[in-house]
Amino acid sequence: MEKLGVHVGCVITYEDEFMVLNGRHLTGRALDNRMGGFMIAEVARLIKQEKTKLPFGLYITNSVQEEVGLRGAEMIVERIRPDIAIVTDVTHDTQTPMMNKIANGDVACGSGPVLSYGPAVHNNLLKLVIDAANKAKIPFQRAAVSRATGTDTDAFAYGAAGVPSALISLPLRYMHTTVETVHRDDVESVIRLIHASLREIRDGHDLRYIK
Repeated sequence: MEKLGVHVGCVITYEDEFMVLNGRHLTGRALDNRMGGFMIAEVARLIKQEKTKLPFGLYITNSVQEEVGLRGAEMIVERIRPDIAIVTDVTHDTQTPMMNKIANGDVACGSGPVLSYGPAVHNNLLKLVIDAANKAKIPFQRAAVSRATGTDTDAFAYGAAGVPSALISLPLRYMHTTVETVHRDDVESVIRLIHASLREIRDGHDLRYIK
């Protein structure tokens, strides 16, 4: 690097465009939300490609205004009034400098989706997701939230008289910057886990039991 003129003390950053680094990491602006939209679209593609028949109606939605009060999710839950909700969002990779693992948990890009435990997460639905992950051999991480998850999960859990909800998060570095970074394996694992969870419901779980 010194031959290129880069030495300790240099201020550097990635180019302001979407890039694939080392074949594994995806980096660019606004991956928070853009990756979520991509992942749920891929779940829909898999369902169609594999001609998966589900014994329930499935809505795949992307929301707006999550950062200013979960407004989009509030409208979705009141409009659809679903029986259950599987929500995906990003969460902080805590391996970077100045991140406190004691306060924020030990989460790493490349180690799989993050499954959250907390008041807004329904235990029976979470168990279904974990069962699906184990059956499909999808690695995952765990996180605990003391109150709100800070995601659209809260709008679903407490909207429409209460919707059993689970949260599957994608680890992400440098959140809310122009160089947000995720691991390709995690993206693929979130897609597979959502799809496997839907199939797990098909394979014998009763929605009444989840409630």
